[in-house]
This record gives sequence, C-alpha cells and structure tokens, in this order.
Amino acid sequence: MTDRANSSLNPPAAGSGPPRSGVTLSGTQLEQIRRLVAVGRASSVDEYVEAAVAERLERDRSLTELQDLFERKGHAPSAEHLAWAREVLGVDDREGEGKA
Repeated sequence: MTDRANSSLNPPAAGSGPPRSGVTLSGTQLEQIRRLVAVGRASSVDEYVEAAVAERLERDRSLTELQDLFERKGHAPSAEHLAWAREVLGVDDREGEGKA
C-alpha cells in the first residue's frame, strides 16, 4: 500500500506477483489503520485495506443480486419494508453505511 495517489492498476513486471494499485487515504484514516495494525487487529495496512475492499465488493455483489431478483419479480420492497430493514441493520439511508 502506498500513500501516494494512483488510481489505475499497474501491470506487474514478469514474475513480480499480483497487480498493485496505489490508494490515497486521508492522514486520519491511515493513522487509524496503523494503530489497528500496531495492536494486532490487522497484520498490515495492505491486509486491512484488502479486507475492507473484499467486504465492500461482496456487499455490492449481494445488493446487485437482490436488485436483479426484484426486477425479475416485477416489484420492489415497500418503503415500510426498506425502513424496517435499515433500522434492523443500522444503515443510514443517505450513506448506505452502518451507524457509528
């Protein structure tokens, strides 16, 4: 993981391992992750970010699958059902993330 901006994948040199991407994090985010690494909550900054991305990708895949299911059925959940689900899951409607 690098601290510099680089939003595109860099193709690896032959035999150099998997593709890498530079990701820019705010200083606050990077410091928080480094503290978690220091206390053993992650093995490295790379591992922490990789796990976070994997979790987000799985969530997005699940949401896409759910959306496809509703489209095939020809209807969506009611506003009441969505409100209930957001409350149970602790999801903020504006951001789609858990409440802090």
